[in-house]
Amino acid sequence: MSPFVWSAAAMVGASVPVAWWALSADRPSNQRISQNLGGHNPTMRQAALERSAGERLLLPLARQVGRRLVRFAPIGWVGGRNQALAKAGLSGRLTAEQMLGVKVVMSSVLALVLGIRVVDDPRPRNVLLAMIGPAVGFFAPDILVRARADRRAESITRALPDLLDQVTISVEAGLGFEAALARTSRGPTNVLAHEFLRMLQDIRFGSTRSDALEALAERSQVDDLRTVVLALRQADALGVPLAATLRTLAVEMREKRRFRAEERAQRLPTLMIFPLGLCILPALFIVILGPAMMSGTGLR
Repeated sequence: MSPFVWSAAAMVGASVPVAWWALSADRPSNQRISQNLGGHNPTMRQAALERSAGERLLLPLARQVGRRLVRFAPIGWVGGRNQALAKAGLSGRLTAEQMLGVKVVMSSVLALVLGIRVVDDPRPRNVLLAMIGPAVGFFAPDILVRARADRRAESITRALPDLLDQVTISVEAGLGFEAALARTSRGPTNVLAHEFLRMLQDIRFGSTRSDALEALAERSQVDDLRTVVLALRQADALGVPLAATLRTLAVEMREKRRFRAEERAQRLPTLMIFPLGLCILPALFIVILGPAMMSGTGLR
């Protein structure tokens, strides 16, 4: 047998223990990795089981239903729903197709349950519930998404002046805009800080500052934040000092917040008319005039 064959056989024989050592789990490096992971080595099945029952059952069903029904939706409905979901902060967790599926599934389930109740007890009240229930199930997701979007926009509007003040101080101290924004956004845990951190991730992934700011404004759909984004993009394009722009924006946002607080305070007397007239004044009349009326009629 030739020396070449013997050399190849020796190399194959020597590679077997090396491969065994490389694949062995008892090495110190593998033990350190296992210790760093905390003994948690999840599989795809375990990761799926860790999700909630709604995410594992309802969302796949809603996705399948939505894919089949989205073709019948009006033109622009998908874009409008995606924009509403982005404004509510649900763009990464829920799609327009899934939302349509959820609406149809909820409406169908309520129609089935209330229909069975009508068959069992055909009273007018049950018939009315069977007529109204499916409509409520169809429009309830839109109402919930809109309410979440309004709360999110209100949170962004309240946090914007304080965050601009902190970014302005950091920029005037010598930090760059991205560094100041990253330093400021890591502290608080509000919605605005999360959105700015996402903007910084877009910049790290290759987007320009102008494009990342525009994407931030499109996701939030908040007028004050749009004003800030427009001013920052203009300052970046025209070469205006960024610190002065941020200082002006911070002052403007603080004044807007003060004006909103004064407006709400001025609306309080008008809002108090209805509870005062319906709840407080009748009780006062009963307490004050009741004894007089009882004594006048001889009822003591």
